[in-house]
Amino acid sequence: MNHTTKRILIKSLKAAIGCCLAVLIAMVLGLAYATSAGIITLLSLQDTTKETLKTALQRFLSFLAALIIALVSFHLLGYTLLGLGMYLLFYVMFCYMFSFQNSISICSVLIAHFWVEQTMALGFIYNELLLLLIGVGIGVGLNLFLPRNVMGIKADQQQIDGIIRRVLKEMAAIIHGNRSGEIAALLTLEKVIKSAKKRANEAMNNALTIDLKYYVEYLDMRKNQLMVLKRIEGLLPRLNYAPRQAHEVAGLIEKIAGSFNEYNNAVALLQATAEIRGIFKEEPLPESRNEFEVRAILFQILNDMEYFLLIKNTFAQALTEEQKALFWNETAAGI
Repeated sequence: MNHTTKRILIKSLKAAIGCCLAVLIAMVLGLAYATSAGIITLLSLQDTTKETLKTALQRFLSFLAALIIALVSFHLLGYTLLGLGMYLLFYVMFCYMFSFQNSISICSVLIAHFWVEQTMALGFIYNELLLLLIGVGIGVGLNLFLPRNVMGIKADQQQIDGIIRRVLKEMAAIIHGNRSGEIAALLTLEKVIKSAKKRANEAMNNALTIDLKYYVEYLDMRKNQLMVLKRIEGLLPRLNYAPRQAHEVAGLIEKIAGSFNEYNNAVALLQATAEIRGIFKEEPLPESRNEFEVRAILFQILNDMEYFLLIKNTFAQALTEEQKALFWNETAAGI
């Protein structure tokens, strides 16, 4: 069963079980319009825990406003079609003013019960409030324990890092002059990062007791590095031969590939890059136009690789001590 099918199945089961449970509780409590509790549960289920909690708060604030508007409308115009229209006019205006549009249908169904019963007695208000509490409460309860799927995110990280290592090795081989052609893995890398970012955002929004923003920021960092790799890929076809300086640059890229992983801050590799830059500056001037162009391209690749390392270094420097303790549970050197 793939990830999408599994998500659809879980959402469907939650909707069916939650709706039936809400109706059952309302019936056991002897509430009028018990089925409304089930409908409220269906409309309260969101994709993430944080979304569900936000929606629940909006529902209660919106219901309070609906009660006040209904009391005034039905008091002035009675339980008539005109009174219902007055309620809807001002309540819908209120919801759009405060971005509570998602509450319009739920709260209006509850208020319509008052209109049908021709009363807003305290006992009936209590009935509608309980319907709302049951429906929203079960919706929140079902979403409080949504899976964060951290293991899936870690697997995505390992896959992404593995692809980048492969890309770097292929780039080094091209610069050495050992092979040519496009680097197909870059397209795969882009798709994997996009999919992983979606999974990480879902996990972050389903976590209430731990901040999983680290994974989103990590994937943003790898996405920025991908942009650099794509830029280098565009330069490689212009290398029509491999001078001595090419082997220095390729050797650096191989070194980066060999130590590439999630942990540490790339300081040593940045130092190695600076050393190669110094070697470039001490070299005698090119003897031909072609050599000049090739060395200029190699120097640009060196600059891009330095930026590639700086992206990781900046990410590492921005981590809090708490994030390092939680997520950097290894001390392996690398980038």
